[in-house]
Amino acid sequence: TECFAAAATLKVPANASHAVVSETSLPSGCSIVEAKDKTTKVYFNTNTQGSQCGGGTLFSGAGSAISNVSMQLMLNATGSGLATISLTGPDGVWFGVGMNAQAMEDLPYAIIVNGTGGVMERKMGNHLPGTQLTDSITVQSNSVVNGVRSIVMTRPLQGLTKDHFTFNPFTQSTLPFISAVGNSSAFAIHRFKGSSKITVTAQDGVSCVCNAGVQGSINGLGFHKNCVPEPYGDLVQQKNPTCWVQTYQGGLHCCHHNWILLDQDQNPWMNITDNYHLKFRFWYEEYDPAGPSHTALPRVYYQTEAWSTEYDIPKKMDSTPAGAAVHQITAHWQVHQMVRPEPGAKGIELIYAGGHCHAPSCLSMELYHADTGRLLCRHDPVYGQGEGKFGENGYLALPPCLWGSAEEGLESPVLLPFNANMTSIKRNNNTYAHYGEMASWQMRGAYVF
Repeated sequence: TECFAAAATLKVPANASHAVVSETSLPSGCSIVEAKDKTTKVYFNTNTQGSQCGGGTLFSGAGSAISNVSMQLMLNATGSGLATISLTGPDGVWFGVGMNAQAMEDLPYAIIVNGTGGVMERKMGNHLPGTQLTDSITVQSNSVVNGVRSIVMTRPLQGLTKDHFTFNPFTQSTLPFISAVGNSSAFAIHRFKGSSKITVTAQDGVSCVCNAGVQGSINGLGFHKNCVPEPYGDLVQQKNPTCWVQTYQGGLHCCHHNWILLDQDQNPWMNITDNYHLKFRFWYEEYDPAGPSHTALPRVYYQTEAWSTEYDIPKKMDSTPAGAAVHQITAHWQVHQMVRPEPGAKGIELIYAGGHCHAPSCLSMELYHADTGRLLCRHDPVYGQGEGKFGENGYLALPPCLWGSAEEGLESPVLLPFNANMTSIKRNNNTYAHYGEMASWQMRGAYVF
């Protein structure tokens, strides 16, 4: 049945027994019971008056997001609670896992093992190494056999800080995670990466098996989209194809390192290496230690596509006139969701705002202070007409919004309290359909105290 097939995907032992029953002592529907003698039974209970799911204090699960890195969890919820985390990966290079995430943009708590077996905990950045955290892990064993390092660690279920992940098997039985392995012994850019999920089941209780919808992967990488519903974003309500693996047509999930979107016999880069050079130029002002000559500008970020990272532009209906071929999405959020509040600060003032959208269909992006209705920033792409620098034919520019002093010819910045409501509106020409479109706001601001 569907129940037994679903249980098999949760790493239930192959020798687990199956039974269809009608009992009030078991939860209605599909459930797994793992006894203390390690035997496992999967039940489908037809009785609609069944008991509650849960119970038990010892939970376990295992999973692997890439072939050479695996993780096993043992969560003991008695007393203050203890998590036992077992990782395996290649010796000589770093490898690691990030908890409760399907991509680095989820900013996960991560455990990194370097090439010599050293362990550190980090709060990851968005495709950035992030920051190292205070140690909360105790290494219980660390060994290498046939080039494979196995390390067993323990730490409290409760995170040491807000940046340390907290394990709670009572409220989160399925844990999404990412893993990666590098080229070097020291932590640096990854060589391979992947995402998956671990489902922990009670070893002395009853775990219910629920239908979480269609799951899938693309070229071995787990597919995950965090399309949030109204009023935060429009994509779920519009049924945008980007949100679900069964309707996904293309975009970021089809473009990863060393992926070539051609048939194997069409690969024009076989055994060819391109060498290239980058040149950077920086303008700066000397720091004046006698006074606060510079102000830190933290990154401020939000997505109109509401954490899908990308979305599809659907083709207009044939009956829609060309001049009315406009597709629109909106998003609503509060300031504290786009920048981390600083203790003691009243809010933030934007200094720079740059909307991110793709040519040639991007028509406009608008950012509003929703509480006052004030338009803070609007982007209208400027198309080159063949004159001057950045005005060449075919050149497309998206001039950013800037705030500063009147002496600089700029508008004064607006104080945005952390509980202020924001709205973004993005419009695209949809004469033709395309995918991988973006609508994020990449900004910088200054805390106001």
